[in-house]
Amino acid sequence: MHHPIFVQAVRLPPTYGVGDIVRRLGQEQSGTRPRSLAWQLAYIRDLIAQARFPQPLPLPVRDRATGTRSLSADVHRASRWPRALVDQWFDDLLPPGTSGDAAEQRAGEAIMDERARQLGLHLIDGGAA
Repeated sequence: MHHPIFVQAVRLPPTYGVGDIVRRLGQEQSGTRPRSLAWQLAYIRDLIAQARFPQPLPLPVRDRATGTRSLSADVHRASRWPRALVDQWFDDLLPPGTSGDAAEQRAGEAIMDERARQLGLHLIDGGAA
């Protein structure tokens, strides 16, 4: 069996979506119930307005009445955020001196997750099978 000497870096998508952000903030559920999409969108809008969270990338939307298309900076179901900006926002929440550790930890976790996925492994209920 051939084992490569160098581990190939995991290629992460360049953007985050609404669900990615809400999960990363640990807000995907209220107790045992999943949060509604309307709640998630409102929560992210509040983060943008009150906590300097990055704006989403402009999203093309069509006016249903006129059919005209325009770019919207509002938070929608399909909104996307640049990964680097969101990661930086989270890193800025950490105490000074720990952001490099967090970035290294994320990279290590991504590599381990990819290796586990390739082996067909996955966690159930946070590791309790």
